[in-house]
Order: sequence, then structure tokens, then C-alpha cells
Amino acid sequence: MSKYFFNDRHFHHVFNHLKDGIFIADKNGVALWCNDTSTKQIGAPRSEIIGRHVNDMENNGFFTPSVTKIVLEKREVVTKVQTSKDRQFLATGYLVKIDEDDTEYIIVQVKDITETVRNSFKLEKAETLMRKYWEELQEVKKRQQKEKAGKLIIGNSKNNEELVDLVNRVSAVDATILLTGESGVGKSLIAGEIHTNSTRKDQNFVQINCGAIPETLLESELFGYKKGAFTGASQSGKKGLVEKADGGTLFLDEIAELPLSLQPKLLQLVQDKTFIPIGGTEQKKVDIRIIAATNQDLTKMVEEKRFREDLYYRLNVVSIQIPSLRERVEDIPPLVYHYLNLFNGKYMKHLTLDGGVLEYLQTYSWPGNIRELENMIERLVVTAKGNTITVSDLPDKILYEELMEHSIQKLNNQSLPEYLEKIEKRLIEEAKMKNASTRKAAQALGMTQSSYLRRLKKYGVQ
Repeated sequence: MSKYFFNDRHFHHVFNHLKDGIFIADKNGVALWCNDTSTKQIGAPRSEIIGRHVNDMENNGFFTPSVTKIVLEKREVVTKVQTSKDRQFLATGYLVKIDEDDTEYIIVQVKDITETVRNSFKLEKAETLMRKYWEELQEVKKRQQKEKAGKLIIGNSKNNEELVDLVNRVSAVDATILLTGESGVGKSLIAGEIHTNSTRKDQNFVQINCGAIPETLLESELFGYKKGAFTGASQSGKKGLVEKADGGTLFLDEIAELPLSLQPKLLQLVQDKTFIPIGGTEQKKVDIRIIAATNQDLTKMVEEKRFREDLYYRLNVVSIQIPSLRERVEDIPPLVYHYLNLFNGKYMKHLTLDGGVLEYLQTYSWPGNIRELENMIERLVVTAKGNTITVSDLPDKILYEELMEHSIQKLNNQSLPEYLEKIEKRLIEEAKMKNASTRKAAQALGMTQSSYLRRLKKYGVQ
């Protein structure tokens, strides 16, 4: 490669079309030639580049570091990231020997990687940010998981707080649980929450109501059967709910309704986690957690020989008594507003409650517990005449329960006159809401208009 070659116009034409910079120096590190791209990368014309030593150019900030100098030192191919004029370049230097005249040249190919590096940095920052957000999201999910029972088991009463605390504690262990309480208190909800907060949360939660399936079908539903096990059985057999719950939780609701004939088989399942499908001969083993629930007195049923004692004690490892709604009266308002918001959304309404409604709802005994309250609120949202649910919208059984139960216990530490005045005030309010005039309201109550007006004034009814 002669000096004449660097002056050849064809040489210039070819290398000046390259998007990469081409920088050529001799064996002493003196610049011999560079293409147009290289001059732009260095930021100087050829007149300030050719003939200068790479050390001098490096010291003047044309590029840092000098790949030519490193190639001369190492005598091998070298790739480095260079910085020049606030831009970054990937420079690869090659040692080229010309045997004919025993000369050496250093050729450096330079790619502008400024945008690539910036994009890579942005991507790295984005990935770091995404990783941070992901970790924070996982922490939020963990906190929500821990708090979830407290959000779904609605209420602020001491009874409710104790229930939430117990649910959180038993969820962490794998013990068999027996839920007891009146009908409608939310046993299914509690069972679901225990599963959701347990280590089995990603597996199946399988529920069966032992009282809702005929005795003749219950065994096959629970334990499944082999093909041809009985007349009418599927030829492929059937997997039972016990097997479907493998790895997860089996919830046996209304366990008191389980026939005595099936109780030994359930006892085996609870004890050993094994069972035999109908028509089968070999035991199957499952990994399940069992939660049972009942609204009946199992101890009494054991005494009456209607429920196996050994099965009762196997199920009753951890017992949770769920309080009735009348035992947690303070929780009625938050429950009422929860279901009001729920059904407002469901039916696309925006109903509110009149001030006196909650007072009636809190004094009602709720024999059907939360289920009855839920149904009641849904009915009120659907049937309310205006945009506000008033006392007149409430069913008679709530309005007149106090009048129908004249027990001393209903006085709640009130004197009889106070108690009667409270009832009279409610009747006056109701009469006013249901009648267009004071005359008609007085007629409905069987009193004179003047007496009715005096009572309106007495009780401050507007």
C-alpha cells in the first residue's frame, strides 16, 4: 500500500461512501488518511488530521482512547468504545502488514453508537423501573392478600375483629376446620377466605352442600365411580369432587346432613386422606384440606347417635363460631352501605338511605342474618319509588317487630314511657310519610287532627 494509493480518486470514492469512519495510520501512529465519515466523527478537516500523531490527537480531544496506539502496543485486533465531541463510537483497529515492502498500517473502523447507547440506557432504565414497579406490585398484592379477609368480612365490632383475626391465623396452617353458626351468617364466605389466604390458594376450592344432593347420589358426587359401577353409570367412570380438590380445599357445607352410611367413608378421608371410588378396589390418596360447616348442634346429634362421635372430633380440630348479625349490631350500617353500593352498581341506580332507615334496620332481629340483610337491600334498591329509600319502603315485619314482641328484654334499659314514646314517634313519622295531609294522617292513626299536630310538634317531626 503506497502513498500514491491514498491519493487515488477511486480509493477516495469507494471509502467515502461508507457510513462507518475509516482511519488509517502508519506503524508510528501518524495519520495517513481518513474518509469523510471519519472527519465528521472526529470533528476536524483532513488538513488538521493527516500527518498528526495519534497521541497528539488524543491529547487534543479528537478521540479518547486512541485505538491505533493500543493496536501498536498489543499487536492484535482491538475493539474499544471511544468518546468524541459528546458522542460515542465503537472503534475496531486492525494491524495490516504489507510483506512486499515490509510496511505496517493500522486501519480503524469506527461506528457511531451514540443513539444505540442512549436507547440501550433508556431501555435499561425502563427495565429497572419496570422491575421496581413489579416488586412493589407484588408487595401490594401480599398486603392485599393479608388484608383481604378484613375487607370481605365487613364490620367494625369486636366480634368481627376477633373473627377476622382468627381467620387470618388459621389460614396459615393446614388443620381441618369446623365452621358453626346460624344459617346466613356467611360460613361459605369464611371458608373461601381461609382457602384464599392459605398456601393452597392457587389450587381448586371445591364446595359441596351435603344437604342439597339426594343421598343416593351424594357418594358418587363425592368419591366418583369406576366404569360400570352401577346401572346407568358412565362407561368412562367419573372423577368425584374429592379428587377434583386434590392439592386444594374441600368445603363440606351442611355436614350435619351427611347420611350415617357415608360417615365412615368420610372419616377415612379425614384421617388418612384416602378413599375408594364406587366400584373400585384400590385406595386413592389425595392432598386436600377439609373445611366443614353446619348450622346444627353436632354435639347433640352425637348424643342422639345421628352423627358419629369419631368423625365429629376429626372435623372439630379447629372450631370457628361465626356470630349472628344480632350479636354484631354495630356491623349492620357498614353491611347495609356495602350492599347498597353493590346493588346500586348492579342495577345502575344511585339510591341513598333516609336517616331513619338505619335505626329500624339496627333494631330488627335478622333471623336470616347477613343473607337476609343482603336480600332485603337488593329488594329495596329494586322496589324503591324515589331516589331515597325511606322508612315507608321497609317491609312490615321490620316496622312492626317491636310492636309484636312486647318483652321486657326489648326495653333495652329504657323506662316503659320512654319505650312507648319511641314507638309513638315512629308511627307519627310513618303516618306523615304515607299521607298527603295531616287530616288523613290523624285518621289513619285514629286520633284527632289537633292531637296529631301536637305530637308532630312534640317529636320535632318536620
